[in-house]
Amino acid sequence: MLLKRLRRIDLFVSGSMVVVSRRCGNPRCRCAVGDKHKGYYLMYKVKAKTQAVYVPVDLVPEVMRWVREHRRIKRLMAEISDLQKEVIRLYVRTKRRAITRR
Repeated sequence: MLLKRLRRIDLFVSGSMVVVSRRCGNPRCRCAVGDKHKGYYLMYKVKAKTQAVYVPVDLVPEVMRWVREHRRIKRLMAEISDLQKEVIRLYVRTKRRAITRR
C-alpha cells in the first residue's frame, strides 16, 4: 500500500548534488595546469533564486541518499494525490448517476 511506503520515511533534503571544478588561483598548484579542485554542493531554490550549500567530501554519500529519499517521497506523494483525485472523480460520477436515476 502506498501509505505504508510513505510511513517509512528516512532523512531527506530537497535539491540536487553538483560537483564544481575550479582553480584555486595559486600559480604553483596542480590545478593551474592540470586537474582542478572539486567541490560538492547541494543546490536548491529559494523564491526562484538558486542557493548552494557546500557538502564536505565525507558527507557526500549521505547527502546523496537524502536527496534520493526526497525524490522517492515526492513520487509517492504524487501517486497518492493522483489516486485521491480519481476517488473524487468517481464520487462525483456516482452522485450524478444517482441524481439522474431519480
